Amino acid sequence: MKAGRRTVWAWFPLLWLAFLVYPVMGFFAQPRTAGEWALFWPVTLGFVAVYARVFFFRSPGRATRWALAGWAYALVAYALLFPVSSGGATAFLIYGGSVIGYQGRVSAALWLAFLNVAVMALPFWNGQYTTSDLGWLAPNMLFTLVAAYANHASFRRNVADARLSEVQAEQERLAADAERERIARDLHDLLGHTLSVIVLKSELAGKLAERDPARAAGEIREVERIGREALAEVRAAVSGYRGSGVNAELARAKVALDTAGVRLHVTGPLPALPPRTEQAAAMLLREAVTNVVRHARAREVQVSLTPHERGWQLVVRDDGVGGTHPEGSGLTGMRERLRAIGGTLRRDGRGGTTLSATLPGEEGQGARGAATTVPPTAPAAREARLERL
Repeated sequence: MKAGRRTVWAWFPLLWLAFLVYPVMGFFAQPRTAGEWALFWPVTLGFVAVYARVFFFRSPGRATRWALAGWAYALVAYALLFPVSSGGATAFLIYGGSVIGYQGRVSAALWLAFLNVAVMALPFWNGQYTTSDLGWLAPNMLFTLVAAYANHASFRRNVADARLSEVQAEQERLAADAERERIARDLHDLLGHTLSVIVLKSELAGKLAERDPARAAGEIREVERIGREALAEVRAAVSGYRGSGVNAELARAKVALDTAGVRLHVTGPLPALPPRTEQAAAMLLREAVTNVVRHARAREVQVSLTPHERGWQLVVRDDGVGGTHPEGSGLTGMRERLRAIGGTLRRDGRGGTTLSATLPGEEGQGARGAATTVPPTAPAAREARLERL
């Protein structure tokens, strides 16, 4: 799943344009003049353009302005096309009520929708409709008000989701900046003084090489000792950069899910895992929670980590929209990372989304029965060479 990709639901408002069939049927109910043709089709197609524009503006301020424009256009379309489409033109008033709900003020949405209902009832009071017409007119009046309120609620949720995404993006940016500053500070503290001492002692050893070989050899041994200590400190620091484990990731996940209004339920205590396995589990948990917040529209997320054959099974399940959308780069990368340590990842989109990952139970344990060996990554190879120094 990728952020920013339009889902099927994003295009759903366009399906309501199917109800334009009623004014079209009213127009074709009897022969029309060329002037009526020239009036009906441009007005109708213009309304389609305005209606679509209302529902595809991401900026709340601009969406509200287009909602007012769409509502006004619907009233004008009704007034112009009622003589050539009769009762079928009522669809434009229903559309107007639907469109005006796409704004932040519920009072304005409902009052303007009530105005549409009043205009809808005018032909009845003028005697153009009979009592029998109330059978279809009354439900249309009610539907106009319901559509206004429902679209208002949908608009408010879209605004809240957009603000949540902005807040999360800002938090991620600040966290990345803070992490970069921490790494730079740690590397300076760890290596700045040590490398300066190594340079000074190396220069001294070079000067003493001919005059006092024994002392020069002692300085070189001191350089070796300081270098090994610096290497150990760097390794310790790097292990801290790699992550803080599943429990810390769960704490971060709870904060993100609470912000999105999603409940987190952890089934049972979390066992201790080998470092490499725990790192993969924490990263998978982070990717899963990110997808839930951005795409799932879920109300609850369940997380479990249980023994499974000779390893562990991590399951992250949500009750959101699910589906079989193509995987984004995040899940694809996690699948490859798990495969590299002998694990697997399965996704089930029925009744929400379920991610099931099998993890090796011992450090370096590969997939059972695997016939191939995964070559070490470049960082791993470098660390292996450093271990042999």
